[in-house]
Amino acid sequence: MKVLKPTTDEQTFYFIPKVYDLSGSLFFRDDQTNEVVEYTPTTVKENDFIKVTGVFNLIEGHFYDLSLVNDFDVWNENLDQWQAANYNWEDAKHKVTQSFDKVFCTDQTIDQNRNKEYTINKGVYKTDDSFDNDYIVL
Repeated sequence: MKVLKPTTDEQTFYFIPKVYDLSGSLFFRDDQTNEVVEYTPTTVKENDFIKVTGVFNLIEGHFYDLSLVNDFDVWNENLDQWQAANYNWEDAKHKVTQSFDKVFCTDQTIDQNRNKEYTINKGVYKTDDSFDNDYIVL
C-alpha cells in the first residue's frame, strides 16, 4: 500500500509493474465515492521500479485503488503484436490493466521504524495528568 498526502505539492512513489511500459494512464478510484480520476504524472524507469511523480488531488482519510492502464487502441502503438495476432483488431480487448495497488491518503507522519503509526483518533482525545493516580490494593 502506498501512503500519499492531501496536498497540492508534487509527490513521488515507486512500484514494480508487470510490464515496463510507461505509456499507460494512471487511475485512482476512491473506495468511498467510487469516483475514478485519471492522472498523467511523470513516469520514469528507475532500476527495477517505476518512479511516479505528480500532483494528485486526494482526500484525507480515503482509500484509493491505483491502476496503470495501457490503451493499445492507438495505431502503431503495438504493431508487432497486432501483426502476429490471429484475431480481428476491432474485436480485441485494447485496454490492459498492468498494475494494481492501494493508496491511503493521510496528513499524519507515518514511520514504522520509529513507531509513528497512523491513528484515526489523533488530536481528538486529550489526556489529563494533573492528578495523582496512586491507589492502594487491600
